Amino acid sequence: MQSLHKRHPTSFPLAPVRDLHVSNALSYLSLVIGTLAVTAAHSARPHLAGALLAAAAIADTFDGKFARLFTRTRRQARAGGEIDSLVDACVFGMAPVAVMSALAPPAGGVAALVWWLAAACYLIAVVTRLVFFNLEDNQLVFVGVPTPAIALIWSSLLLAGPGAGLVTITFAACAVAMVAPIPIPRPRAAGLALFAAWALISVGAHAVAMAR
Repeated sequence: MQSLHKRHPTSFPLAPVRDLHVSNALSYLSLVIGTLAVTAAHSARPHLAGALLAAAAIADTFDGKFARLFTRTRRQARAGGEIDSLVDACVFGMAPVAVMSALAPPAGGVAALVWWLAAACYLIAVVTRLVFFNLEDNQLVFVGVPTPAIALIWSSLLLAGPGAGLVTITFAACAVAMVAPIPIPRPRAAGLALFAAWALISVGAHAVAMAR
């Protein structure tokens, strides 16, 4: 084995650890926050879960700007894009389904079948929307509602203590909104400020609810 390694010194030139980079810190933070939201939901703490989903949306919104503060190789920039999409699939796809399955599960029977069918469509739409974004990145507009905005919808919905029926409808509506040919101008300074304000208001409202 030693002689084989000497004959082929470049057989194993890379390892996953090589793609760890500080520029992806906000993406990793979003992943951790999303995981904590699921944990909170399974501990019957809906307002903490809602606040964490909003916080994850904030981290994701600014992860690209944060990453560009660092000098990166071409590979590091590509890796950052891949990490961002994978994190979004977890945090804005799987996490809301896991949160809602803990906090607003279907009763059973046909209602449960419809609930999970809507959840499956939602997951498929999240992944499809992320793939489309990577392949057809448009610097002027988003096509379909971005996943961080969807996270804020879930966060806001949790303020109302939704039942299984409303969750089913929200899964279906969000799935359609993410893949529909809806052009949405990319937010600039004012738009980002409004989006951040929505997220912060949601976090604050959940914090007030937890303090009661």
